[in-house]
Amino acid sequence: MPEPITTIGGAAVAAYLSKDGVSKLLGPTAEYLGGEMKSLVEKSQKNIASVFKKAEKKCGSKIDNPGVVNARVMKHVYDEARFSDDELLAEYFGGVLASARTEDGIDDRGVYYSQIVKSMSSYQLRCHYLFYYLMWFHAKGQDLDLNSNVDRAKLTLVAPIKCYEETFKLDAKQNQMPFIAHSLSGLAKADLIGGRFALQNPEDLKKENIEVDQFAFVIHPTITGLELFIWVHGQGEVGLPAFLSPNLVETPDINIKNIEITKLKGS
Repeated sequence: MPEPITTIGGAAVAAYLSKDGVSKLLGPTAEYLGGEMKSLVEKSQKNIASVFKKAEKKCGSKIDNPGVVNARVMKHVYDEARFSDDELLAEYFGGVLASARTEDGIDDRGVYYSQIVKSMSSYQLRCHYLFYYLMWFHAKGQDLDLNSNVDRAKLTLVAPIKCYEETFKLDAKQNQMPFIAHSLSGLAKADLIGGRFALQNPEDLKKENIEVDQFAFVIHPTITGLELFIWVHGQGEVGLPAFLSPNLVETPDINIKNIEITKLKGS
């Protein structure tokens, strides 16, 4: 009897993956596709365990209350997070899990947010976190209705490029514009920032009554972007009011530099 096509295909793939050329092409990533199954399992377990640990931390004292994570949310997070070693991505998935933990497990909004996170590159993730952390830092404690376009516009961020460069320890010799363009356009396409984003020089910004001494980002918030930041910090059930809570962020998930040179546009 001929061998099942799955067996033949699996053997062929395994043989191909064992070639030196594949290892050279993929580097350590090849371990996910071929080589020792034990290594694959260990990597996956380590990655998902990191997400669970971060989710537990983001739950805080709520972890002692009865609760369950919606199964669909768990599946989406598990399928993606086990193949990522990125710490910030683990923080995002951990936050989605923490927010998705409810008394009855019916709330499946985390499927939407996990899909957004899954679609984002590491560059887009870190820009999203940087921009919304700075908005939160400057607006926390204010009495605003973030469902209102008028009040939400008050969170428009002005962030000089120095904050971005030093936060992410960038090499001054490397051209960062392709990464910045990719991040901003991707965030706007996903409705995580407003479409009127900018990275402009001081002269052009002065025409908009923005006084800076260097190139700066001008970033407009969106409801989706605000909600994702809230979910990342395990407060999804609270909704938009959670964004203005001084207690939303205990310790930022990235070490942000030069916060003092950033501001909200109306400040």
